[in-house]
Amino acid sequence: MKLTVKKTFRDKTDHVTVYEPGTILDVKDKERAADLVKRGLCAEYKGKKDATVTLGEDEGEAPGETSADTGEKPLKEDTESDDAKPAETK
Repeated sequence: MKLTVKKTFRDKTDHVTVYEPGTILDVKDKERAADLVKRGLCAEYKGKKDATVTLGEDEGEAPGETSADTGEKPLKEDTESDDAKPAETK
């Protein structure tokens, strides 16, 4: 179900992603979509624009995969390369 964000809210899964008014969401979980509408955070979107963000999983997707890059997954931390030398101490 496509929704448009009416009030700014934070993602319930990662607690970091913030959805701003005007963002178009494609919510795969019907219960989650109904809850967002009921709480006044979103309204059903009937326009023809593609969703900016997809929440939930399509059937056939492995857990953790999303059909759109939502930025909801944590980034891997940069690590030193194997050939980097440690700083010398005196």
